[in-house]
Amino acid sequence: MTHAPAADIIGDGQRLSDILALAGPDTAPLILRQMQADLASVATALTAALDAGDWTVIRAQTHVLISLAGTIGADRLHALAIDLNTAAHGRSERQAAALSAPLLADLDSLRRLLAARPPCATTPATTTASTPPRKTAP
Repeated sequence: MTHAPAADIIGDGQRLSDILALAGPDTAPLILRQMQADLASVATALTAALDAGDWTVIRAQTHVLISLAGTIGADRLHALAIDLNTAAHGRSERQAAALSAPLLADLDSLRRLLAARPPCATTPATTTASTPPRKTAP
């Protein structure tokens, strides 16, 4: 399986970096680990549900994926998850089959990208102009 470049998965990575920066150095690694665990769980359950044609589980897992992918800026994966969720609601085997391979490939690429990310690789959420030091009277 070919893995998509990082820019194809999370764009410039700014949304993820912003979330981790807002969380701070103590909490960011915990959030990153939880995302990895949640995405692994989705991958396992969704793969099994797609193989079994379990529409209820497909809907539930794509709902989780819609939330996670959208939050961190994995826009293409987010769109694929929305489309697969819609297909599951309509019980469209043909549409689900067409969407499953690209969705699972992007999900795998995102998981690899997050696994390779150092836990404290954060950037400031916002940039502010620095203020000059205050002068004090002698």
